[in-house]
Amino acid sequence: MKYSRILLLFIAVLFISSSAFSQGYHVRLGTIGNSITHGIALPSPSTQAFPVLLNEMLEGVYGDTCRVSNFGLTTTTMLKSGDVSYWDTRHFKEYLTMAPEICFIMLGTNDTKPQNWDVYADEFIDDYLAMIDTIKVRNPTTRFILAYPPPAYEIKWGIRDSIVANGIIPAIDSIAKLMDVEIMDFYYPLLDSAHLFPDMIHPGIEGNVLMAEMLLDRIVESDLIHRADTGRTFITSFECDKYLFPAGESAELSWTIINADSVFINGEPVENEGSFQVTPAETSTYTLLASGQVSSDTSIITLEVYTQELSRMNISPFRRVRNVGDTIPFRAFHYDQFDRPISGTFEDVSWSIDGSGSLYEETDSSVFFICEKPDTSYLKVSYGDISFTATIITKALPTEMEEKSQAGELKIFPNPGHDIISIQLSSEDGPSEVCVYDLKGVLQLRKKLSPVVGQELFSLNISNLASGNYLLKIQCIHGSYPWQLMVD
Repeated sequence: MKYSRILLLFIAVLFISSSAFSQGYHVRLGTIGNSITHGIALPSPSTQAFPVLLNEMLEGVYGDTCRVSNFGLTTTTMLKSGDVSYWDTRHFKEYLTMAPEICFIMLGTNDTKPQNWDVYADEFIDDYLAMIDTIKVRNPTTRFILAYPPPAYEIKWGIRDSIVANGIIPAIDSIAKLMDVEIMDFYYPLLDSAHLFPDMIHPGIEGNVLMAEMLLDRIVESDLIHRADTGRTFITSFECDKYLFPAGESAELSWTIINADSVFINGEPVENEGSFQVTPAETSTYTLLASGQVSSDTSIITLEVYTQELSRMNISPFRRVRNVGDTIPFRAFHYDQFDRPISGTFEDVSWSIDGSGSLYEETDSSVFFICEKPDTSYLKVSYGDISFTATIITKALPTEMEEKSQAGELKIFPNPGHDIISIQLSSEDGPSEVCVYDLKGVLQLRKKLSPVVGQELFSLNISNLASGNYLLKIQCIHGSYPWQLMVD
């Protein structure tokens, strides 16, 4: 490798040129690529991918004046019509926002797949040139390095080395000559380096180190760092945490800018980096203007504010399975035309039941449902023409339950009862308590029971209870046992 020799040759240049870089400014180099650039086969792509290693090597040569950002994304193609086009990714949008001064592109490997190249090969050069033009619209002074992809040592995942050699590389040559840009050759120098590519497509750790060294040599040899135009002003981010929301809600604007002397949002001065809350009463536009000594940059955000209109309703819980005697609380929820919750309540909301059961404490937003007998019931909430229905399945409580432990049997009889009912307990149940509740969950009767050795019958006076259905629960050391109690 030429690294040591080139480093010695450029020491003098570095001393002369170091004053050209401001203390806090970094030459931004962004890498566009697929899984090879991403470092998908590495244990730690964020620390071992060749663009990351390049960043460390550049610091060793140029000091703290460069920043490499890796925008490689697995399976992507240069072809706009490719099966996973880089053009359609969030990575490309973020790349354009970053506006790097040096752009490294290594796409083409996935373009060789039959579903891509065999159908759209004629579009490859046009799409490549269009990407360069798109990047130059964002930053007219961007300098480019176009890379030949490494060899594909086997046909895998549809990737074909014959297309890399006879299709991708000739196309990149034509583009580089037309645009007068740098070429990085990762193909021919690595033809005999299959051992550095464990799966025959992606470089391992040693392969990434070698590729980083090769790219460093090319950058130093071409003096790209010192040729970069570092005087321009760029808005590197201007965003909002939401772009569509109902009137009365707030949103947060945030931004970052490099190399600016003055920054304004809608004419008001702000810092080069910051955020603040906005609560627009109507759809509003925010214009960020950043100005420097050489250039300026503008970005616009439109926040759409709307008036909420009821579009649908819902009931929570949507479906419940409960026992006779249970009381279930239900609540209504309202959603607008963009399926966002509407806070507050609506007047004149109505509740109704199809099936058995009864309602109490009805409000415009909630209701209690009483499970009166075994049935499948449907609870409906309505507001004008908009409604929603929940399903309630009520199961019968047993009139007699066998105990689940060694304590013996628990029984109540007769059921239905009138004045006196009997409760059978075992001494192993220990001290117990009997509670009787009405269907609204209100306690009507409570009695302590203390069994002695052997099974015992206890009498419970229910003469003060009105005729109807009740829930009787016996609480003992083995748990709680419920029954449906019917009073004649």
